[in-house]
Amino acid sequence: MWLARRCALALPIALLLLGWIGFAGARPGGGSHYSGGSHSSSSSSSGSHSFGSSGGGGGGSVDLPPWAVVGFLGLVVLIFVLSAVFKKRAPRAAVAVDAVAQHAGIAALQGHDPTFDAAKFAERTRAIMTRVNEAWLKGDMGPARPLITDGVYVRFQTYLALLKSAGLRNVMVDWRVVGAELVAAESDQSWDTVHMKIAGEARDRDVPANLSAEEAQAKAKGAPLEPYEEVWSFLRRRGKHSRDGVPALEEKCPACGAQLPASEVVRCDHCRALVNSGEHDWVLAEITQPEEFDANSEGGSQQLLESVRAHDPTVSRQELEDRGSVIFWKWIEAQATGERKRLDRFCLQAGRPAVEPARLSEVAVGSCEAEDAPAIADGFDRVFVQLRWSARVDGAAPVNMLHRLTLARSSQAVSKRGLASLDCPNCGGSLAASDDLKCRYCGEALTGGKHEWSLESILQTG
Repeated sequence: MWLARRCALALPIALLLLGWIGFAGARPGGGSHYSGGSHSSSSSSSGSHSFGSSGGGGGGSVDLPPWAVVGFLGLVVLIFVLSAVFKKRAPRAAVAVDAVAQHAGIAALQGHDPTFDAAKFAERTRAIMTRVNEAWLKGDMGPARPLITDGVYVRFQTYLALLKSAGLRNVMVDWRVVGAELVAAESDQSWDTVHMKIAGEARDRDVPANLSAEEAQAKAKGAPLEPYEEVWSFLRRRGKHSRDGVPALEEKCPACGAQLPASEVVRCDHCRALVNSGEHDWVLAEITQPEEFDANSEGGSQQLLESVRAHDPTVSRQELEDRGSVIFWKWIEAQATGERKRLDRFCLQAGRPAVEPARLSEVAVGSCEAEDAPAIADGFDRVFVQLRWSARVDGAAPVNMLHRLTLARSSQAVSKRGLASLDCPNCGGSLAASDDLKCRYCGEALTGGKHEWSLESILQTG
């Protein structure tokens, strides 16, 4: 009877534990949690279910013959084994490489940059992956900031802050770069873009932040070795040419060659260039999950923003998507912390739009795309930025969402800073860690859309 009673409890416990098989950690940027595209997120939902008896007191037992007990235990073991095998055979989507598009993109890029070398760029990408991962594991993206745009930097920093607020940190072991390959390349009137398929593998876990290094490593060692792929998109101002080495990896300014401090400083003291703006060298500007990447849809910026280009010829889709990414992650932070002060600086009006607090975890962005918005004759230009993302809300199963950000900017403003959002648009003062609504150096208001695209509204559209 004792054994039978334990068996009666075994199935619900087994089913509850099944929800944790294949639990993934949070590799840099949280991409491992993305549940968009055609992939179902139901495999992670079991942890939110409750199992138990209802009515009748629940104090009885079930008498089963020995053969039934043995068979039942065997069934439980089989469920575990099959579940593990099934999950292992259902990997995330992979990035397909179209050889025709690949060669056409390289040829087009070499048309105005004859020294561009795809193999050298792949080596460059592998080195940047390593620097980004090292910074991620230390919990501070500062050392990688010269290599990534403000949009990517805020994405990483916000995710690290969310883990910290939950009393967690991410640990990866046995990490390595499996490969880096050019998927597509394109150019428009403002930017050259190279889309790289990156492949890596690692064992990783989100572990309590108070664990020692040895304890955390041991936890991560118990995780399965998981492969992953993403598309990393690098941008550089059109008209620049390839060079040997990666100045920012060597703590050197890509504009003048002067030594940069080994920190998150991105403005050169000698020539005042913004190192991570894309104006002088390639920077990582976007990370797209395989489910959402479509090389054929990455172009089209020539037809976008025609009304804005009438008075601002240098405005670009890339600039808007990076700005939209910064604002999106500030909005996520405001929901998760219940404090909107870091968001208000990027809003058209402080305090608007309203933000409802929410318990968010495993936030992952699939894609970010700029779109035209209807013109309104009120002295502001407007654009939409659509973000596909997923997250757990209040600990429930991951939910796929689509939100549309409406960004507005004075019709008198012009684009002049490349992919930069965190410094003062008026005087260039360093404000990356500032919550101020006015620049502490020149006193210029940072809200209102006078200089930069600001959040007017955000709407869930899917």
